[in-house]
Amino acid sequence: MPISYGSTYTKQLKLLPVILAEDGTAVCTARFGFENSSGTFTVVETKTFTFDAAAVSTILDTNPTPGLSRRDDLSLAIYQYLVTHGLVEAGTIS
Repeated sequence: MPISYGSTYTKQLKLLPVILAEDGTAVCTARFGFENSSGTFTVVETKTFTFDAAAVSTILDTNPTPGLSRRDDLSLAIYQYLVTHGLVEAGTIS
């Protein structure tokens, strides 16, 4: 589920995989990059986010979005959490 920034180029954000730990915490690496005309994604920046158990509960307890795959729904829930907490800039979801 790409999140795009800008109109003259398409900078995308990809959020999976997520690593869930036994203690309820999680780590997610956000990958920012560009997709070329053949669909190959090239990473230009990464940011690693660590979530405490309360944040993980907030993300996982979000109601599912009808019509999305589990992968896209989880990615969307993480993205919404990151935007809400000012950790990433909001973009256009496609």
